[in-house]
Amino acid sequence: MDHSLPLLLLVDVLRQTASTITAELAEAAEILQSTAEDAPAHTGGTPGLRRPTVVVLGETVAAPVGVVHSLRPHSADLAVVVTATPATEATLAALPLLFSSDAVRRVEAGATARRITHVVSELLQHLSRRQAHAVAQAAAQQRLSSSTSIDRQLGERLLGQFLAQAPIGVLMLDGDAVIAWNQRAADVLDLTEPDSVRRPVTDLFPEDQRTALHCHLTAPGQRRNAEPDAVFERVRGDGTSQALRVAVRHVLDTEGRSRTLVLTEDVTDRLYAQRKLAERTGHALLTAEVAAAMTAPGPLDQRLHRCLRAATERLGVDRLCIWGLNTRGELVHAVCTEDGAESPDTSFCKTTQRALVEQVVAAGRPHLDVPPKTDPHDSQPQDGCGSFAAFPLVSGGELLGVLSLTTHLALPGSVLSTLENIADQIAVGTQQDRLLNRLSEATRALERPLLPPRLPDLPGFDLAASYAPFSRGLHIGGDFYDAFTAPDGRHVLALGDVCGKGPDAAAITGLVRHTLWAGAQHTSDPAHVLDLVNNALRRQNAPFCTLVYVVIDTTHTPARLRIASAGHPAPLLRRANGDTAPLETRGALLGVLDTAHHPVTEVEFRPGDTLVLYTDGFTEGAGAAHQREFEDLAAILASLSPAGASASAEYVATALMDDARRWWGERLRDDLAVLALTALPTTTGAPPPAA
Repeated sequence: MDHSLPLLLLVDVLRQTASTITAELAEAAEILQSTAEDAPAHTGGTPGLRRPTVVVLGETVAAPVGVVHSLRPHSADLAVVVTATPATEATLAALPLLFSSDAVRRVEAGATARRITHVVSELLQHLSRRQAHAVAQAAAQQRLSSSTSIDRQLGERLLGQFLAQAPIGVLMLDGDAVIAWNQRAADVLDLTEPDSVRRPVTDLFPEDQRTALHCHLTAPGQRRNAEPDAVFERVRGDGTSQALRVAVRHVLDTEGRSRTLVLTEDVTDRLYAQRKLAERTGHALLTAEVAAAMTAPGPLDQRLHRCLRAATERLGVDRLCIWGLNTRGELVHAVCTEDGAESPDTSFCKTTQRALVEQVVAAGRPHLDVPPKTDPHDSQPQDGCGSFAAFPLVSGGELLGVLSLTTHLALPGSVLSTLENIADQIAVGTQQDRLLNRLSEATRALERPLLPPRLPDLPGFDLAASYAPFSRGLHIGGDFYDAFTAPDGRHVLALGDVCGKGPDAAAITGLVRHTLWAGAQHTSDPAHVLDLVNNALRRQNAPFCTLVYVVIDTTHTPARLRIASAGHPAPLLRRANGDTAPLETRGALLGVLDTAHHPVTEVEFRPGDTLVLYTDGFTEGAGAAHQREFEDLAAILASLSPAGASASAEYVATALMDDARRWWGERLRDDLAVLALTALPTTTGAPPPAA
């Protein structure tokens, strides 16, 4: 026997297949034929230390899973190729859960001898490379151990096999000097030989972090004020920022000397996502605060001050100003975050901002002087300069003034977008105060931010909406809807109704809608998002809200709908064959209970199916005493197109809206809002024609 070659053991393999394998691989391995009973005798030894061996189980092996277990495959030195048959298919399905593909590979029954030979050859090469790597590693370790000029040992000897291969960074310190690290730590902290050997670990972090890191590394565990795991930030070699979670453990090395073991995990993306979620939530709350301030009673100056104070606190900017245009069209400095002090200093605004603000007035569009941000995790401007931004206050096509901002921070796009929304709200509120005879137009301007400016384009689906507030003038409806795609790739639909009408309801509607969006940036899961909305309403002591929330999961075929309802009318589902019925969805109102339960209903959404969400104006448009049954709406939806055909979403939404107006007539006393979603046939990418 030639033990210098890997062993290839053919167990009950068909003669033709065995001949092909032998002809192709005779020079690459020692080939033996065996029965299932004798196979363990050829593969004995300690896993990881045995002769590299590939075992091929033929189609006639009665219990291949039992044979695999008896061989105890190990990705370092023993791999198995199993031939599946209809009789063994069910039991073989569990093998991928027990062994990696490096250890056990499966080929289907009837596979050609050449295909099986190719799989066997791949595994032989894999085991040979593993063995060569282990030999080289052992030789390198031996040289390090025998050398007196190198006091640092890499890998398994000093850190141990588990830590050397760990998915988190591991460093070993002698005092505060780095003497060993694993590969993950090298990747995360840009460690190289020999430059990083004996380098103080604090040198890997900026100066403002070193004192805190030193205290974290040296403080006794029982007296450590900070948490055992703390997050420190540094700058990578490419200039981008990085956040690391650092944990400290004290161990003994192989010679009994005390060492400090530092575990590091890169949490940059996680920390950034948490900050973005907090930022989005803060922006949503700021938008709601500005909406509430601008629709509250009282003098305009006081309401503008409330807006500026809220924006300054939420965004952390240095100065916000509002400039107005008087009746002669002249630019006037109206209010500023400095106002209200004993000696307000507005000279800075008038000397440094006026020329820029005049440019905004002349051009009628925003002016942005913001340093570029090359690192998305860094809020500081790259060149040390501050930022200036100014947005025109426009309402009803009329320029009313300018909102200007100065700060030492770099402004990301999300802040600029929020400022633009705030400018719109301030403009609307100013127009309300200045033009009493146009209050109805200002009301519509307040309603518009409560609905998406346009519906998103959802590939594979046709989406449409229709909205009709009950009254005009000073009254603002409480119905709202939204549709967007979450970062996890799932589409979200939401439609709801806030208790009450008018400006207060609009503010709460804005809070609900923006909280929905902000919550879905972390995960679109209904339980997570509805809990956030419920908590936001409870915190504001706001009126209750009904809501239906739908997640469209396109990772399945067909797509799946996950629907949660908070006291909202049951959605309607029309199947492609014409069958239509309300969906069973139940859940507590939002803003009523501290902890509300919202069960999720999951249904398949096949091509040709249509989902309809609607507010209670369709069933209780003339009051609770005159209710319309859900089944009535289902019958209308079923009649819009014949079985086997589907109407466009726009047609469905319009038809239901027209029917509601005809049904209630002059008795209608509520808002109407409807969302319609149709799954397009897989053979076409365009919405179907109207029925």
